Amino acid sequence: MAENLLKEPILELDRILRLIPQKPPFVMVDSLLEYTNLTGKTGFKITSDNILVENSIFSEPGLIEHMAQSMSLWRGYQGFTSGLDKPQTGFIGAIKSVEILSLPKAETQLYTYVEILHEIMNVTSVAARTEDKNGNVLATSEMKTVTVD
Repeated sequence: MAENLLKEPILELDRILRLIPQKPPFVMVDSLLEYTNLTGKTGFKITSDNILVENSIFSEPGLIEHMAQSMSLWRGYQGFTSGLDKPQTGFIGAIKSVEILSLPKAETQLYTYVEILHEIMNVTSVAARTEDKNGNVLATSEMKTVTVD
C-alpha cells in the first residue's frame, strides 16, 4: 500500500475550496483524508439544503458529481504540492461505468476512495468507490477526467 503523503487531514472548507475549481453551492467534497501519488480518500457530509438533494435524498447526479469532485480534490492537492497557486479546471470526459447501489439521505457522511488507473497527457482514468460511515458501498464508478489550463 502506498504511503499517505498527507501529514494531517484537511477538514477546513476554506482550504478545500482553494484546492478545487468548484464554488458553492456546487461543492460536493468537504475534506481530504488521505493522499498518495495514486490514491486518495475524501469526505463529504450531505446537508439537507444541498442543491442536489431532492426529498431529503442525495440524487444520482449528486453521487456522480461527488465522485468526480473527489478526483478533482486529489488533483488539486497534487497541484498544491507541486507549487501551483490555483486548482486546474477539469471535467468528466467520459463515464465508463457507474453503479449506484443506494442513495444516501441528507445528513449522511460519505467517504470516497479514488484510484488513478492511467494518465496520458491531460486525461486521467480514475476509479471511485463511495461508502457511508458504516462502510456500506453506495456507488462505484470508472471515469475519464480531462484537465485544462
